[in-house]
Amino acid sequence: MTTLLTGTIMLSLLHGLIPSHWLPVLALKERFGWHGSKTLRIASVAALAHSLSTFLLGVFLGLFSLSLAGTLNSYTRWVIPSLLIAIGLYFIIQHHRHHHFHFNEKQKLDQAGATQVVTLLVFMMFLSPCLEIEAYFLIAGTHGWPMILTVGLLYTIVSVLGITFWVYLAQKGLHRFNWHKLEHNAGLVSGSILILTGIISFFTH
Repeated sequence: MTTLLTGTIMLSLLHGLIPSHWLPVLALKERFGWHGSKTLRIASVAALAHSLSTFLLGVFLGLFSLSLAGTLNSYTRWVIPSLLIAIGLYFIIQHHRHHHFHFNEKQKLDQAGATQVVTLLVFMMFLSPCLEIEAYFLIAGTHGWPMILTVGLLYTIVSVLGITFWVYLAQKGLHRFNWHKLEHNAGLVSGSILILTGIISFFTH
């Protein structure tokens, strides 16, 4: 259980660092002249929408995992850890292909007017759930409903605060750094965390 919660926090923190989650907000701030507090509000709403879709998908996967855990003893002992390792390997192999809100999607937002941009931003973030964290909902399902909700709430809180915090820091000038390198390697780091969690799970279940 400790491994599950630790992994959730680590991936959630990494999730908040990914520039494609908050850099478009800064670009729109420059275009529309939003003041700092408004930019933070928009960033937090977009982050919440992104986290909500991830949470909803995670609950579905957690319930599916819960139904299997009640009937298959080997599911908890072997299948879940193996699945974590497999997913981790996938993200390492595909770390150069992101499934998040990309820089080039900012162009779609740039085509909208100021009255439409927030709705469009939130909608696009909602339609791009974080797939890496979903593996942890599968583990949470083997521990029951309370753990599914705990993982979901923990992920949501850390992600929303993390994304909002980085928007705040970026407004201070950090956006001048080359963040694309971090985004490019996010899948590599996420995959490594998933593999480590899977290996530990073999010895803790």
